[in-house]
Amino acid sequence: MSSTPSTTFSLHSSRRLFLRDLRPLYALPKEESGSAPPIVRLDICDVDDLPAVENDVQNAPICTGSERAALLLMLHHSVLRSSPPSLLGVSPYIIASTIPSIASTPAGLDGYVAAASLANAVDWMNAASSSGLIEILGALSLEAHNAKYAASSVGSTVGETIGSGCYAETTTVGGGGTNSAAGRSVGYSRAIMRALLSASKITPTTSPNDSVVSPSTTSLLQSLDAIPALSGPVRDATRSIRQLLEDAYVNDPSAITVASASPDTSAALSMASAQIMQCATLCQNASMKRMGMESTTAPLSSSDCGNWKTAAQSCREVVLALKKTYQEEIEKHVEVLRPFLSASETPATASKEINVGNPTDPEFAGKPPATVEKILKKRRDKAEKAAAKAAAKKQRAASGGLADGVVKILKILETRKHLNWEAFGELGEAVDGLLAGGAQRKPKIAKGTRDYLPDQMMIRDQAFQIIRRVFRRHGAVEIDTPVFELKETLTGKYGEDSKLIYNLADQGGELLALRYDLTVPLARFLALNSVGNIKRFHIGKVYRRDQPALARGRYREFYQCDFDIAGLYGRMVPDAECVAVACEILNSLPIGDFGLKVNHRKLLDSILEISGVPSDKFRTICSAVDKLDKEPWENVRKEMVEEKGLDGAAADRIGKFVLLNGEPREMMKQLRSSNAFGDHKVACNALEDLDIMFGYLEAMGKLKYISFDLSLARGLDYYTGVIYEAVCMSGNTQVGSIGGGGRYDNLVSMFQDAGKVTPCVGVSVGIERVFTLIEARLREKQGGSIKQPNVKVLVASTGQNMTVECMKIAQRLWDANISAEFSQKENPKLKFELRDALDRVIPFMVIVGESELAEGKVLVKDLAAAKEDKVLLDELVEALFKKGVVPVGCEFAAEMAKEGKYCLSSLNI
Repeated sequence: MSSTPSTTFSLHSSRRLFLRDLRPLYALPKEESGSAPPIVRLDICDVDDLPAVENDVQNAPICTGSERAALLLMLHHSVLRSSPPSLLGVSPYIIASTIPSIASTPAGLDGYVAAASLANAVDWMNAASSSGLIEILGALSLEAHNAKYAASSVGSTVGETIGSGCYAETTTVGGGGTNSAAGRSVGYSRAIMRALLSASKITPTTSPNDSVVSPSTTSLLQSLDAIPALSGPVRDATRSIRQLLEDAYVNDPSAITVASASPDTSAALSMASAQIMQCATLCQNASMKRMGMESTTAPLSSSDCGNWKTAAQSCREVVLALKKTYQEEIEKHVEVLRPFLSASETPATASKEINVGNPTDPEFAGKPPATVEKILKKRRDKAEKAAAKAAAKKQRAASGGLADGVVKILKILETRKHLNWEAFGELGEAVDGLLAGGAQRKPKIAKGTRDYLPDQMMIRDQAFQIIRRVFRRHGAVEIDTPVFELKETLTGKYGEDSKLIYNLADQGGELLALRYDLTVPLARFLALNSVGNIKRFHIGKVYRRDQPALARGRYREFYQCDFDIAGLYGRMVPDAECVAVACEILNSLPIGDFGLKVNHRKLLDSILEISGVPSDKFRTICSAVDKLDKEPWENVRKEMVEEKGLDGAAADRIGKFVLLNGEPREMMKQLRSSNAFGDHKVACNALEDLDIMFGYLEAMGKLKYISFDLSLARGLDYYTGVIYEAVCMSGNTQVGSIGGGGRYDNLVSMFQDAGKVTPCVGVSVGIERVFTLIEARLREKQGGSIKQPNVKVLVASTGQNMTVECMKIAQRLWDANISAEFSQKENPKLKFELRDALDRVIPFMVIVGESELAEGKVLVKDLAAAKEDKVLLDELVEALFKKGVVPVGCEFAAEMAKEGKYCLSSLNI
């Protein structure tokens, strides 16, 4: 197929149009088979030129109405975009050549022109929002505002506003209800603004101090806050309007040429025009607010539109006014930022002369010329890099630190004077490039998550090994479940914490959510798989949309290590074992002193009932009681009474119970002697449960870790019996709860047939919080470092071309299950390898040289003891074992043997 010819015309109101000017536009060639009609584009230089140009067209000596119709279609289309014109998918060539009888009538001519104007207005607004123009204007206004007030006390530091997440996601435009797609686009809109402002030195990332925020700053904050909630809905609304217009045209094409359309078409046109005007006025008001101007228009309501012409007339002015306002805003911001743009375009220059020494200097005496030149070249390269870096830094300082993304956008706006289709395309490509990392910005990690460096991963792996050993020696088996579940599986199981569940987008008809913990997935697992009685453990990641506190080990993504016993067993026997497992794990981990707080959910419910709390307030009052480990009783009582509507006398009665805690046996004695619960049957049964469990824990030597605390509530709704929580009690590292659990007899039955019950009890250890404690103690012990050797032996060499021999020695050690490594460089110097071993805390080096190789020996260097021995190569493995090197995977056995808990020779293996 032949390529499509293209012709572009510039029309100015300062010149009159004559027939010769218009001839190329309406004298369209007949469409030939296999060839596309020509594309004719008009570029209107200014919106203000439109009336004069339109008048020229109307008065031009054109022969037929069809020619005038084709020309006006192109003209109206080109006012807002400079691309191939079309009327709802129908080109003006087709209109002019196939239906001249209709187009030649005044009503037909007006109808086609009106339809083109209406459709193109919608296309322009959609193109503007899709290109990221609204976010671009927000970023420019923020940079311009901060540049203007940089030296003033009212300078705005509102970079954090972009990512605050406090936008009204229910904002609607276009007359519809809350648009879920628009809500989902809020994060995307914020991402665009963050990309545009990344690395800006003008716009800081901290929130402003309210005492110094000026009225202009407040107005700017409000307009910026509206951007993410406005951009997506406008884009979605204009797409739906376009579809509405197309449906109206397809369903009733003849209505385009009549003065009064059918009721259905009239209703559709009225709805479309009302939505267009609402979108345009909302965007215009936001633009005026960013410029510090009072908005003079309010979102318009629906009006009746009898035909296409009246619909177009009601929309055209407001859309053109929006375009003009956008142009004014761009010019205003560019004027403020142009000096910064000019400075950023000044090329950085390094120092012309860099003195790195001279071959005749005394330091080079006796060295070969080639060696001297090599040294000088390295110095010169290093000095040039440093000078270029300093020059670039100086240039950034001179430019005032304008964001790279803003600089890129400003350069486009400098060359594109008008907001036409090409400008939107270029802006959209720039935004896409920034989101893909085109601004060379430093990437960010998601809030509430973290990366683990190799040294940190070693600590975490050691902790996992300790936890797994405890689980396995208690006879537990390991299972795994998907990281996401059906949303209905998770919702309604966590009380007030259900709002912290991460919901996923609709996946082909399934509503999914990331798992909040490992307990509810276990309940679903037990209901689906007939496993009978089971003692299981599960180590996996869970996700909570909580407010993170990284310093205290609270993340949004973290590991849980769960141990659960499901099935029918003796009274309180599995409960006691779960508590014992928690004590063993925490005692085995290097976290210092710890304690376990224990309570009974039915005992807590009895306290609320005795105190006069309505049953429908039990869970909400429990969540308040659970805060007593963080807040004083006065604050908790205030929350109960003022926020949750509890009677003050009832709150005081609760306080007499929940403030009691202490050693289990003493607490039991105190409660019974005071007859605090009287003859309350549920409370007495709960106390009996605890008494039995305390006896079992005493038998297992774990009661010394336990505290009976009546304020412990555990916020999850599914607990039905004993509950417990582990806390760190050493040092100044505050990480809150480091583990917890309890009995949940009814959770599995939610997924089973009616009447079937599977009792369960379990305990969970939060490894991220435990890791925070381990890391803090290790840093304290090692003077701020957490380095540990990842290999036991570094194989090094002296002399040239010894890589093959190093590989042979390393393979010998690998075959003996000894962790070893050799240098990946060719002919490395021994002093550098020694420095590497010391930096990485590698305890041993095996050094091979030509003389040692001739003797069939190697040098074994003990770096900690500062000793070295020559040993036969065939005796190398045995020599390393004698020096304390432990095979991979045998560390725990070696530790047990060292402590005298068993002798390796006594094992029957």
